[in-house]
Amino acid sequence: MTRILDRLRPAARTVLRPARWGRAGVVLVLAVGLLTWHAVRLGRAHLATTRAEDALARYDFAAARRHAELAGELRPRKPAVWLLAAQAARRDGDLDGAAALLRRYTALAGSTPDGRLEETLRLAQGGDIERDVYDLMGKADAGHPATEQILEALAVGSVHVYHFDRAGFWVRHLLDRFPKNPVGRLIRAQMDDVLGKRDRAAAGCRGLLADFPDNREAKVLLAGLLLREQQFAEAADLYEGLRRDRPDDLRPLLGLARCRDRMGQGEEARPLVRELEERFGGHSEALLECGRSALADGRVGDAERLLRRAAELAPNDHEVHYQLGLCLERAGKPDEARHHAERFKAVEADLRRMDDLLKAVVNNPRDPAPRREAGLICLRNGQPAEALRWLQGALEAAPGDKATHAALADYYDQTGERDKARHHRRLAE
Repeated sequence: MTRILDRLRPAARTVLRPARWGRAGVVLVLAVGLLTWHAVRLGRAHLATTRAEDALARYDFAAARRHAELAGELRPRKPAVWLLAAQAARRDGDLDGAAALLRRYTALAGSTPDGRLEETLRLAQGGDIERDVYDLMGKADAGHPATEQILEALAVGSVHVYHFDRAGFWVRHLLDRFPKNPVGRLIRAQMDDVLGKRDRAAAGCRGLLADFPDNREAKVLLAGLLLREQQFAEAADLYEGLRRDRPDDLRPLLGLARCRDRMGQGEEARPLVRELEERFGGHSEALLECGRSALADGRVGDAERLLRRAAELAPNDHEVHYQLGLCLERAGKPDEARHHAERFKAVEADLRRMDDLLKAVVNNPRDPAPRREAGLICLRNGQPAEALRWLQGALEAAPGDKATHAALADYYDQTGERDKARHHRRLAE
């Protein structure tokens, strides 16, 4: 035993020499620091993932996305967090963002059943329903874990292509199985609004907000309904809260300015209008409100400048043409005023016709003619994205309708997509 201790003493003295101990200590400290840093990142990533999952369970999709993306930054090589972020983005309505996040997931995980399902849901939510509807229905009927998301996507996608009958069908199924689901309840309120059932739409929004007080889209919809029903004080309260929560959003500021103006609160409205022009001078709706305010104050020159710019940005906005016509009449430019008054009447007639077509679509969901005419009206009024949605909806209702194929051929000729134009031209013959 003594001989063993004698042999160990020199080695022990060597290890404990100050220089060598100093180097070993530095390495040890660095190693501990690195492990601690990594453990903290793992802990933060786990916490962010948990918070994302909790937010999704509360239907707070924006918060879920923020937390999931934070988890992805902390653990960029973990596929599951990117799939979670993609789901949150899609359910929040950002389909392009969802596609980008899903690509990050696929780059790490490859093609998986979960990834393929998420892509199918993204396409369905964007209106591309027919290709996978039976597969999705089968999954929902079998009680797939994503059943709620499947029914949401089918309902939202049906609205996207103006298939209100199908949207109503999917919303009923969604709310039968998930009665609290805010997506289905919001769609139902939006459909009531479109169909002119504003009291029912407002009641739906109030019920939704009783369960989900922070649902922003329900607040926006209810505030707009109240504004149109001239319940300005309650609408203003909603817009005030929305503005505090999201100061960079145009809608609350614009709605609040309109409420103050319609309530005769000119002093309160003026600073809001100035803020609209300063911060949102590239938006036609903001410029319209600014121009209307300037005209009411007798500042005809300012009103003309603002309304002309609004007309450049939104050449088919009937209210812009109406206000600009009034302004030019007061500015002593009757010929120009007459032109804008006539344009206002033409667009107004198209809007009234669109109301009739919406009713026809609801009453005759399999008739492609109302959808086709709605698409042509949108095309005529500079709304190509809306036009395409209506025409695609008409084609889904009647795939062999030659008039719809001809309209789509004209659409794709205008957008420069020659191959698609030729394809639909052949089908129209």
